[in-house]
Amino acid sequence: MTRQDSFLDAFFGPKSIALIGVTTRFGFGAGLPRFMIKSGMRDKLYLVNPKIKEMEGLPVYRSVKEIPNTIDLACILVPASAVGGVLNECLEKGIKAVIVMSAGFAETGDDGRAMQEKLVRMARSAGARLLGPNCVGVVNVPGRFATCEVLLEHLQPGPISIIAQSGVFGNILLDWAPSQGIPIAKVATIGNRADIDEADLLEYLHQDPDTKVIVLYLESLQRPGHFLEVAQRTSMDKPILVYLGGETEAGRRATMSHTGSLGGSRPIEEGLLRQAGLLMATDPIELFDMARTFAFCPLPEGNRILVVTSSGSLGVMAADTLLKEGLSLPLLSEQARAHIREKAPPWMNVGNPLDVGPSGIFNHALEAALREPGIDGIIIFPIIPWAVISPVLESNPEVVAGMFVREGPMSGQPLPRPIIASVLGHPAWKDSVARFFGNKVPIVSSPQAAARSMAALYRYAKWRGVRETPAAVAHYGA
Repeated sequence: MTRQDSFLDAFFGPKSIALIGVTTRFGFGAGLPRFMIKSGMRDKLYLVNPKIKEMEGLPVYRSVKEIPNTIDLACILVPASAVGGVLNECLEKGIKAVIVMSAGFAETGDDGRAMQEKLVRMARSAGARLLGPNCVGVVNVPGRFATCEVLLEHLQPGPISIIAQSGVFGNILLDWAPSQGIPIAKVATIGNRADIDEADLLEYLHQDPDTKVIVLYLESLQRPGHFLEVAQRTSMDKPILVYLGGETEAGRRATMSHTGSLGGSRPIEEGLLRQAGLLMATDPIELFDMARTFAFCPLPEGNRILVVTSSGSLGVMAADTLLKEGLSLPLLSEQARAHIREKAPPWMNVGNPLDVGPSGIFNHALEAALREPGIDGIIIFPIIPWAVISPVLESNPEVVAGMFVREGPMSGQPLPRPIIASVLGHPAWKDSVARFFGNKVPIVSSPQAAARSMAALYRYAKWRGVRETPAAVAHYGA
């Protein structure tokens, strides 16, 4: 796909930034200048507050109009009552990209909504675009740029981009992401969506070469018809995963006071999302389990799933959910079962789930499964008590790794089919398994999550028509 220039480029990769409303008191206005300077943005940063002359070694201008250079992006942090005047100065300066971080607009009622609508009219009349209000802006991990205080140095660059209607929720996700192994490309918090909304950002991320998987947290749909059109077009190239807040009447009232969202009919909104090929999660944990799965895994060519486990109970949990989700649990071919039995103890049942227990042949069973043409996806539970494995892991980690994964199908080229893991037990064991399998196997939160994530892969494969042309879209990471 040939990428076209977008007005959103100025938001995600500005060459110059004005922070308007910086302060020496605790708050965004105090922390954000320090954060941007620490992140290497000092040379393109301009600070504005008429009551301060110097901050963090930088001059502070009385007005954005006094800045001698051209400004690509303005971030407004002043109280809501002062935003209109500040925005007018930005527009007179010729700034075309503005983030209004201030709260106190549509989420507060009719008067705030009227103020918000006036901001949009002002911006549009000057050919400018506005993100927010009531948001914390954007994050560009590969570009090492953010308009909110996040641990950029801890974030792993990767293919997942996020559009969050909430501001602080987006911040919290980025605090949580490093510990969960979630590789991030870009994040946009859209707040009240007075101007720029989820459809605008979907169009941008559709063309973004860093983005392979798109995650949405929404409380309502801003322009349902246009969103449907954009989402259908985007989802034919990139999976879109969504968690929709405001399911109950109490939740819809909360969205009104949170981001000023006028919640529509939930059944209609969910229907629109499914028509557009979007995959819906039931909670934020599941949302990012699915995101990791799409980031790491190729798409399956069918619904035939094998469960390989060293814990029978976890295998049962996964099998129950797989069948509920419409996937099947076929037996391996007789040739594959014979290959496994060569090393299996007499007590081991070579079925599906394939429960290897303490046999020590997990790697042998997984290798056979990877070579089996009658299997479209594999779920694994490499479980072992920490007290048993930790002494061996400390003295000889390569031996432990070899118990679960060997060279061959797991090395070199992308895997021929998706593998999803769930690792319950000691956190250090989960970290070890993540190292064993590298970036080819996502580790999700539970057996049920593994099954639902596999089902999401299968449903998206059907949407894309992958079963008819599997080679054309074999692997997202390729």
